[in-house]
Amino acid sequence: MRTFGKAALAAIFASSALLAACDANDGPVEDAGEKVDKAVESITPDSKGPMEEMGEDMDNAYDNAKDSAEDMKDAAEQ
Repeated sequence: MRTFGKAALAAIFASSALLAACDANDGPVEDAGEKVDKAVESITPDSKGPMEEMGEDMDNAYDNAKDSAEDMKDAAEQ
């Protein structure tokens, strides 16, 4: 068990050293990708995709169901 623990500790140390070695300098492909992302966002900044619209519809349905349940509760208490 001790050997496994030492090996695991060495693996964790090695992987953290590798991650620390990664620098923040972006290559040309990364820069190009960021430019494409910015261009797409500037073309359609406020457009919503179908999943966003579906999520909003679900939120509205939940709010309506909650309001209806509260109204039914109030009516039953009277």
